[in-house]
Amino acid sequence: MRQFLLAATARMFRIGGSFGRKGICPGFRIGLLRLVCLCAAMVLGLPAHAAADLGRTVTVPFDHAAPARGGAPLYYELGAPFEPSKPTIFIVADAQQFYVRRGQIASLQNALFGGAFNVVGIVGRGATPEFIRHAQDAHGKPDWLAAWNVFNSNQWIEDIDTVRRDLLGADGKVMLYGRSGGAFLVHQYLARHGEHVTRAFTQAPLNPFLIRELRLNSDHFWEQLTETDRALLKKALASRPQERETILRTLQRQNFFHDPAKLPAARSALIEALAEGNAAAYAAARRDYQVDAIDRLMDSPAGIAIAVRMFEFFQPSGASERLGGEAVCPDLENQYNLAHPLVSLFEAGKIPMPTFDFDKLHRLDTEVFLLAGRFDHTADYRSVIALAAHYPHQTLFMAADNHAFGDLDKAGVTVRLQRTFFAQGGGSKALHEVMRDAGSLWWRE
Repeated sequence: MRQFLLAATARMFRIGGSFGRKGICPGFRIGLLRLVCLCAAMVLGLPAHAAADLGRTVTVPFDHAAPARGGAPLYYELGAPFEPSKPTIFIVADAQQFYVRRGQIASLQNALFGGAFNVVGIVGRGATPEFIRHAQDAHGKPDWLAAWNVFNSNQWIEDIDTVRRDLLGADGKVMLYGRSGGAFLVHQYLARHGEHVTRAFTQAPLNPFLIRELRLNSDHFWEQLTETDRALLKKALASRPQERETILRTLQRQNFFHDPAKLPAARSALIEALAEGNAAAYAAARRDYQVDAIDRLMDSPAGIAIAVRMFEFFQPSGASERLGGEAVCPDLENQYNLAHPLVSLFEAGKIPMPTFDFDKLHRLDTEVFLLAGRFDHTADYRSVIALAAHYPHQTLFMAADNHAFGDLDKAGVTVRLQRTFFAQGGGSKALHEVMRDAGSLWWRE
């Protein structure tokens, strides 16, 4: 029973940790994970209130660049009682990820890292009511300029560092774990405070700055369609122009729910249904791919911070240059639609272009693990290779997998990689053996 519950918790994490990843809808997933955690607490001999006893708060400014303007408490939680003799791992989640929540860190520690570490999860400002209210106007509507000041990544970076100092002191060293947008945030932290990080494990670390620098295009949707599918999609979009945003979001969400080999057939079936005006099939796809749930989320207060993060993904990538032509680009257009309020502010000169300091990465002693998927439509594998080259002490694993890493997870490789890396380092014999044993999952050209 113990192993079943730990496996169930791990599965819950893998299938839906972030806004842009494969998974069941956030609200249902969180409720189910809480139930798993409660059962795990009973079976493992933990009191049901254990997580609450492991929670702490630290006050951080609404804007770290202007601390005199006030702040609010930020909650963080340990997976087990803190032991100074153990290394400390921070689970880093960004504004569009949902798996780091109150009462969940103990289960994440058991499922992902084990008991050899102190594990810390920060419930970000995007899920904290005081910060959300500071980004709203008097009528409860988003004040997008205020939202940028409250939720841009500089604030999240300094929140992580504030928690590090609060828990470990000014000179305390941590290890960092993140995937997808959280992995990007890990690298953003390394570019600012990397001297305080001994090891960092990043899975699918997207980097829009490298996408622009290398002139990459991660959205290959249009070129992958048959001529028939292109014609049918044009027909569907022309007949329902008012639904273009939702249609493209539905097509974009398919990426997270189908293996690469099965995706073309699923795309063709959906496009054909759209062209035929099959309302039932379209409604089922929106439900199955959580499109309507995402629309509701973006219309809620929680959507404010997500929009800011989407702007940080979209604008530095140069993707705007690829929009507006004949080609249909669901990934890029979806990012633009979600980030549109911030894009408008940027185009009006009211907020700056996000930046990233690559130069500092070359001077770090930090050991960095980068897990990339050859068929990842979100974190282009070529950009991950380029990112790895910026670190003096890096390990790169290129998997024949996509953004969800379903094959690696099914084989238990992902958890083995991260536990071994954190425990023994990138140059260790033990990590080399794990990577060697996973040879069938490597991508080979």
